[in-house]
This record gives sequence, C-alpha cells and structure tokens, in this order.
Amino acid sequence: MPTLVLSQISFEARHGAIPAERRSLRRFEVDVEIDAPLETAQSTDRLTDTIDYRQVAEIIVGIGTGETHHLLEALARHMIDALAARFAGVTLRLELRKLNPPDCPGQPAYAAVRMVYPAGG
Repeated sequence: MPTLVLSQISFEARHGAIPAERRSLRRFEVDVEIDAPLETAQSTDRLTDTIDYRQVAEIIVGIGTGETHHLLEALARHMIDALAARFAGVTLRLELRKLNPPDCPGQPAYAAVRMVYPAGG
C-alpha cells in the first residue's frame, strides 16, 4: 500500500504545560505518514483519486494554531483524530515536535510525541 509523507509541517502557537509557555509563540513541527489505497491514482494521475496533501497540512496547521493545549499528547490526539475522520480507511503515523522546549535541562532540540492510528496499525 502506498504511503503519503508530509515532513516538517511547521506552525507557531501558544501550547504548553505552564502559563509562561503559553504567553509567547513557540515553534512546532509535525510529520505525517498516511498508508492509503492509492493504487487508482497511480494509473489515473488525477488529484481526485488520491489524498490531497494540502488538505492534510491545512488540518494540521488549523488545529495547531487553534485552541491552546497544555500537553503535546492532547494536541497530537486532536490532530490524528481529525485526519482519521477526514480520510477513512487509512493508517496514520504522526510525530508532533515542540522545538527548543523551554526550561528543559540539556537544551534538547525538541520534545516530541508519536502516535499511530488505528492503535497497533
């Protein structure tokens, strides 16, 4: 089964566990992989027979820049649930990263959460 990949979808938002994190914009990135039955698109070469990656990015950025979340886990769940609702019959893998997480010893480049839909998929 073909896999559609979108890498480093970026946006700025005010997500964070503590109020100080939510006061200023922070950078986030998302990687999405979608396993889908796209065999028809391979022969027809029509956008209507595939998953439009622009729609995937619009969902991610719209949720990412929308309602504030305290935890990456909650934000990623919201994203993956919205993708699953929009694109039925697919397997999704999503990684959400908060770049340069503040007040974290060792100054990691990012903190991340990974999710798969359906679970075990």
